[in-house]
Amino acid sequence: MPVRLQLIVSSLLLATVAAAPVFAQSSATPATQPLAVAAQASPAADAAAQVVDTFMTDIASGQFEAARQLMTPDAVVLANGQVLGDRDGYINGAAKGDAAALRATTQRELLHRNAKAGADLGWVVSEKRLHSTVAGAQAPREIMVTETMLLARTAGGWKITHIHWSTRQAG
Repeated sequence: MPVRLQLIVSSLLLATVAAAPVFAQSSATPATQPLAVAAQASPAADAAAQVVDTFMTDIASGQFEAARQLMTPDAVVLANGQVLGDRDGYINGAAKGDAAALRATTQRELLHRNAKAGADLGWVVSEKRLHSTVAGAQAPREIMVTETMLLARTAGGWKITHIHWSTRQAG
């Protein structure tokens, strides 16, 4: 699998995992079954985490315009040390590949999540294990994803200003 496609697959798999209890071990969940959103440390953190979950759901389901509206115009998206673009560059480009990769996800497991928010800024950090099926592979592929999203409170509510996905093989 080309490195770019592998990066996209890994990034998307992480992004689509829904919320679970903060720093709690969760059971594996089929990709088609949404996870319940967990209560966060504050109402503001809960609202920020909900934006992250909605964004990932929008990307996974190909609702790119809805996902775009959850980001600031100058948002930057990074994955494994590579800049995927600003909001429009990502949505018009790499997000399409991420959505395709997420369709190959057979199981998602949220291992840890922490969210904090103040009056104007918030962050959501998640660690996820993703199981995917790769054409021609003997066994499903397991990937660990660490996701950090920074959010800013705007007149329109919380908006994502920065995304960073980092992946590694599960082991």
